Amino acid sequence: MVQHPRWAEMCARILQQCEYLQGGRAKLAEFLGVKEAELAGWLEGRSPSPSRAVFERAMELILAEHDRRTAQEAAGVPKRRRSDRPSA
Repeated sequence: MVQHPRWAEMCARILQQCEYLQGGRAKLAEFLGVKEAELAGWLEGRSPSPSRAVFERAMELILAEHDRRTAQEAAGVPKRRRSDRPSA
């Protein structure tokens, strides 16, 4: 399969969101079972896109977060706003 720039960009954006959800690059690399340097290449668009297995694992994170938010909404938990964060 020929990899197009848009595909690589989409993968990078998904991985960036996963990096945020996992709490950092090292934790995401561990979760995905890849080296941190390899993950960095995907995140920065320097390397070809990740394997299908790695991409599917990343999507599991995204879908789990979606399910978590949906459950919170169904339970009537109010959405957090940026202004709800404690001041530094």
